[in-house]
Parts: sequence; C-alpha cells; structure tokens
Amino acid sequence: MTYLSLCIPTNGVSEWVFPVLDNIFDQNENSELYEVVVTNNGDSDEFHEKMKKYAQRYENLVYKKTSAYMFENQIEALRLAKGRYLKFINHRSVLEAGTIRWMVSIIKEYSREKPVIYFSNGMLPMRNEVEEYRDFDGFVKGLKHIASWTTGVGVWKSDFHKIPSDHKYNKISPHSDVLFAERKRNRYIINNKKWAHDIYDGHENKGEYDLYKTFAIDEISIIFDLYRGGDISVDTLKSTVKSYRKFVANCYLKFNIMRIPCSYMIDGFDKSMGVFMDKWEILIMAYIGVPIMMLKNLKRKICEYV
Repeated sequence: MTYLSLCIPTNGVSEWVFPVLDNIFDQNENSELYEVVVTNNGDSDEFHEKMKKYAQRYENLVYKKTSAYMFENQIEALRLAKGRYLKFINHRSVLEAGTIRWMVSIIKEYSREKPVIYFSNGMLPMRNEVEEYRDFDGFVKGLKHIASWTTGVGVWKSDFHKIPSDHKYNKISPHSDVLFAERKRNRYIINNKKWAHDIYDGHENKGEYDLYKTFAIDEISIIFDLYRGGDISVDTLKSTVKSYRKFVANCYLKFNIMRIPCSYMIDGFDKSMGVFMDKWEILIMAYIGVPIMMLKNLKRKICEYV
C-alpha cells in the first residue's frame, strides 16, 4: 500500500531537484510504502528531458510537465498523487535520515482518525515537539505566520478529494485552501520535529513575486476571511497579524536595509502598508533589528575564522 506521497512541485531547477530526489531514494525505504510526485511548470527543456530519464529509474516516481501558473503547480502535484497521505516537499529540501519511515509511521498511527497535521520543521517556538489542538481556532493561532510555508502542509487524500474539482484556488497561496479546508475536526496537530533542511539557504532563486504584497496583504487576507466566516476568534486574528508584522519587519531588515540578495520584488513596500500594517511601526521594528543582525553576522564570521 502507498501510504505517503511526497509531492514536489518545481519550476525546473536541476541543481536542487536532483539532489533532493537522490536523497529520497538513497534512504532505501520500501518503495511500496511511498511514492514521489514531481510536477514541473518550468521552461527548461534540458531539465524536462533529464527528469524523464530519471523517472524511468524508479517505479514509485511520477513525473509530469505542466502548464500550471506559478503556485498552482502545487495542486497539480496533489491531483496526481495516489498515497493515503499527500505531503508537500520543497524542491530544495533534503530530508533528514529516517524521515520517510517516520512519516509513514505517523500516517499509520492516525489513519483512522485523520487529524489535520502540519509539519513545522522546527520553525515554531514551541515548548513541546508536538502540540495538539481540539479546535480550528487554536490550530490557526498555533501556526502563526508559518501557515504560509507550503512545505509544512500535508493532507489526507480523502480530505483533498472533498474539495470540489472546480474549486478556484488562491493564486498566491493555493496550499492555504488545502490546509484550512477542514475546520470542524476535533483534533489538529502541529509536529515541530526537524525533518528537512535546504540545500541552499539563499534567496536568489525563490520566486519573483511581490514580497510585501504577499505577506503584508494577501496572506493576512486569508486569515481575515477565516475571521469573517466565524472560523477563528478575534484574538487569533490579532495574534496572527502580529506574527506577520514581525515577519515583514524582518524581511525589510534583510532585503531592504542589509541588502541581502533575493529574487523577490521588494519595491512594493510602501504600497503594501496601511491595510493591515502601519508603515512606521514596521520600519521601527526593522531598524531595531540592525545591530542584532550585525552581531549575528560578526559571530558567524568569527566562528568561521576559528
């Protein structure tokens, strides 16, 4: 039985995708327990041909070239998957040893109850590695702005099939429609165990979208719609917006002040302020972080030298 589908939507970056795939298959897990689904909406013919040849090596590897627009490629991967549980994997994320076995064991443990599970990969400041919530409101509050991270999302195939085939997914954050689809469950889980790390932690090839519109308006609008629909409390709304403010201020610090190279569009900051965030509050938060980041950089350089 195929318990786990590892879904890898990509735009065809060879230096990331193939090491990620090698890492998965080098774990030497039973191929009957999991599959890998790669959907490619990139323009590289070279990557496409190389990927077709690579796919011939493994019976549990599914590859498809798609014309899906930007992040809609995520949904294409889910539609192709046949596992009991469908898990997003970033095309630059290398799995830690034993991750496939660990995920399969979780799927087996929860396959009857089917709680909503988010794999936050150590990104949340949680007291316990695993936190459980008895309602949707607590789950959303626990996720904070990390809910915008696609790679943490997984979904039971039976739940994914409940979403109408003609559903119009959010163009910027289609994974949110999947993550927030089940709002009446009695059990939600955030698993904060570290299960993957990026091949490359730079920001030069992470997409050319409007960074501040995405996180200062679009992502918060999703949370605001949950509030308007009565699915979360005003306290959770405020808490989540506060988390996004800190995140946006940190982005401004890194990319606008410290000039860390990135592929994002970062010239839309002013236009994105005034909806959910105050411009001067974000700027103050960002500039307060300058000496802290400089000290961190200095410490890292000293450690490298030593």
